[in-house]
Parts: sequence; structure tokens; C-alpha cells
Amino acid sequence: MKTSFRGLACLLAPLLVSFGGCQTSPASPSWPIPPDAKTRVINGYPLTYSEKGSGPTIVLVHGVLTDYRYWQPQMDAWSTRFHVVAVSFRHFYPEKWNGKSDDFSVQQNAKDLAAFIESIGTPVYLVGWSYGGGPAYQTALAHPELVKKLVLDEGGLISGDDASANPSSINTKRSKETAVYFDAGDIEGGLSYAVDNINGPGVWGKLPEQVKTTVRENAWTIVGIGMVAAPDISCAEFASLKVPVLLVQGEFTTPRYKRALDEQAQCLSSARRVTIPKAGHPSARINPTFFNEAVGAFFDIP
Repeated sequence: MKTSFRGLACLLAPLLVSFGGCQTSPASPSWPIPPDAKTRVINGYPLTYSEKGSGPTIVLVHGVLTDYRYWQPQMDAWSTRFHVVAVSFRHFYPEKWNGKSDDFSVQQNAKDLAAFIESIGTPVYLVGWSYGGGPAYQTALAHPELVKKLVLDEGGLISGDDASANPSSINTKRSKETAVYFDAGDIEGGLSYAVDNINGPGVWGKLPEQVKTTVRENAWTIVGIGMVAAPDISCAEFASLKVPVLLVQGEFTTPRYKRALDEQAQCLSSARRVTIPKAGHPSARINPTFFNEAVGAFFDIP
């Protein structure tokens, strides 16, 4: 009897921790899993995700300092006609991470995301916001067969000639400066610095307490994204994407993200673009009605 490569890999799954979606002895999380979530072992790590609805699958990828719960307004709206899946990257909530590991990187998250989508068994609509746009972009670039369409919501930034504006350099600088606060025991001060650095001065102080709680539960991830430099993305590479792309930005987002979207649009002339009115960087949460309609319409375009 012949054994397929995938079948052989599954038989050897305990040794092949880099092969996602078929481990025969799943690792058990050492942290509680919320009642609205599930886990699936991917590359030896129990990824947490939530799913709702049936139909074509949408996979939603969060940004730094957030997790799968960020996408609740989209899950509620789109699950009437789609199978909507929101996944947390490794070391994000519900894991209670302390910043002590060597496997936090865009590259690792992209490998996990690709293997997670492969485990679903069908190509998906893929949405990546902010930091999550990097792994989403890398997945679509390396595995176009897994992605029907790609939505980059202020994510997947292009690396320019100016080192001070390079996304990886910005993340590394912010992470190191935030770590100084954290290492001194000042989590609140570090989060205030990091959130304002990303979104603009004074934003942390204006956040609802519920949002601050979510950020605190993912605090060390802001340090994690600076541990390993993200891959540089050239204009030529971005233009080589082989899947339909929608670029999303908030009307009131920071100039850095606006410039990034301008660069993306120039590099990939076929990409569609939409601006979410009356919204900043987290436009899917600030104006979910408009976001859901605009992105949902993109999914429906043949």
C-alpha cells in the first residue's frame, strides 16, 4: 500500500513539528482557553481561534497588543454568509506570555498562518491588520494557492531607502524603548508610550477601560515584534503578489500609515483601495459598519 507524503508526515508528526495541521499528539495549552475559542496545534504550538458561520472561509489576523477578539464586529456581520475564523498568533492572548522565548517573529507567524490555513483545507479570504498584515502578506506571497483574496488593513509595509522609516527599524526601536518600562515594572507606562507611538499622542489616555484590558493582556507582544527583524519588502516584491488585493486605511490614521498605503498602491497598480471614514488606525473597530460593507463587497467581486 502506498503512503502519501502527507500521510507519512502525519505518522511522523511528533518529529516534524514544522509541518502544520496533522500532529497526532496535540500539545495542550498550559493556559485557560476562553469558552468562545478553540485550539488547533500548528507547528507544535496550540493556536487559539474562534469561528462562526458557514460558507466560504474568511481568516482574520489581528495586530500587536490585540488578539482574535479584535474581530468580533466582523465575525458577527459576516458569519451570516461566510465561515469566519479569527486566530491569535502564538504568545498572544489567551497565553499569558512574559516575553521570554525565541520564536516570536513575522517569519514564524507567517509559517503558522500558512499551516493553519492549510489545515482548513480550502483557499480563504485573508484579512491582516497592522502587524498582522506582515504574516498575511508573506503567506499570500509564498502560498497564493491558499489565498483567494488578500486584504491589507494598514499592514504589510514596504521597506524604503530611509532607515528611520523602515517598518522593522521602527518596531525594533519602539520595542526596545517599551522594554525599558516593562523591565522596570512599569507596564502601564510602557503601554502608554507604545500605543501613543503607534496611533498618535494621547490615544492611550482616551481608550475605554475594556480596550486597555485587552492591551494589557497582550502587553509583551509589543516587545516581541522587535526581537527579530521582519523581512524587507521591496516594491518589486510587493508587485509580484498573484492574488487580488484590497488596501484599507482609516481616514484619520497617522501619516506613516498613509504613506505606506500610497507606496503599496503605486507598486501594485491592480490593487483596490478604500478609506474608512471617521476612523483611525483600528478602523475595523472604530467604524465597523463601513468597514464590513466595503471589505465584504470586495469579497463578492468576481
